[in-house]
Amino acid sequence: MSVAVPIHEGQDFYVPAFRVKRLGDQRWMPATVVRDVTQVSYTDDLKRIDSYKLTVNNWDAELQTFKYSDGDVFLPGMQLELWLGYYGGDQLRRVIRGPITSQQPSFPTSGQPAVEVSGENVMRVLQNERRSQAYRDMTDSQIAQAVGQRLGVEVRTDPAAVRDEETYAYVLQRDQPSILFLLERARRIGYDLYVGEDEDEPYLCFRPSHAREDRPTYELAYGTSLIHFDPILNTTDQVSEVKVRSWDNVNKRLIEHTARRSDLRTRGVGEEGGQAAIERSFRDNREVLTNLPVQTRQEARIVATETLENNAKEMLTATGSTVGLPDLRAGSVISVKGVGRRYSGRYFVTGTTHTIGEGGYTTQFNCRREEL
Repeated sequence: MSVAVPIHEGQDFYVPAFRVKRLGDQRWMPATVVRDVTQVSYTDDLKRIDSYKLTVNNWDAELQTFKYSDGDVFLPGMQLELWLGYYGGDQLRRVIRGPITSQQPSFPTSGQPAVEVSGENVMRVLQNERRSQAYRDMTDSQIAQAVGQRLGVEVRTDPAAVRDEETYAYVLQRDQPSILFLLERARRIGYDLYVGEDEDEPYLCFRPSHAREDRPTYELAYGTSLIHFDPILNTTDQVSEVKVRSWDNVNKRLIEHTARRSDLRTRGVGEEGGQAAIERSFRDNREVLTNLPVQTRQEARIVATETLENNAKEMLTATGSTVGLPDLRAGSVISVKGVGRRYSGRYFVTGTTHTIGEGGYTTQFNCRREEL
């Protein structure tokens, strides 16, 4: 477990900065273009493809004409690379690269005309294949290669990292686009999933993130580094146990397993926050899953426990914001302090939105409580 680092240590936050370049071009976009960008944002999420958005001034007062809506600088299909951070030292991080997917001009009755340019990670072209699939006795890298083979895309992994990966008896991809399933697997174990090219031939990289190896667990405190923090403790959809029930056609027998809250590693709220009392409010709620592709009692146990654990992780969720932190991304962990015994603790970040604009650089985040 990494040590929580207060965000003021080792970094200054005085002058936010961003840079944009066309993919494959070694030069940054000219300053004359960058000065017209009034706001830039980047969003990542465990369950969605990363995206970016630029708001650009579209009016040339000297020439009395529209700068970009009639040009090709921000034309859909153009591949961009976006970096965020601060001036000085090595404080800019590349957060995304991918094609512009939409251009939306605005011609208001007052104020300057503008163009909103949106784009997504280049993996968007791989997100159409959706399925349910079971993976047995595989590591995450082996799962990635199996998905890549199915998509017809080469997947490159790190042989040194593969040797240290856990072999899972059973992993279920449940009615999910394969590329998003793989993206979620990568982020859960601190890996990056990205597209590379060899002579314009794309391939997928599924490897440990070198940036994340040194990424701290940020300590965010209410009243200082937390701009706002809004937790939600919701027991509406919580269940006390999950039963998996299936039929073994080969051996002609019933396969079933029941997972209970006491079996879990993850607790939605710490004991100091009244976990036991909260669980009593839904102790009669049960969920039964049938017709799942399990072949053994061990697989039934894994599916039941994973399903119940994912349910528990949704009991305490939160949204918040802090000063812009380019390394605070989906898959990170934060330590929240100063919000009382029930809501202080470690949270797993499920999504972020980084914005640089008139208000400076801020990072908004979604998270869930994962007390281990």
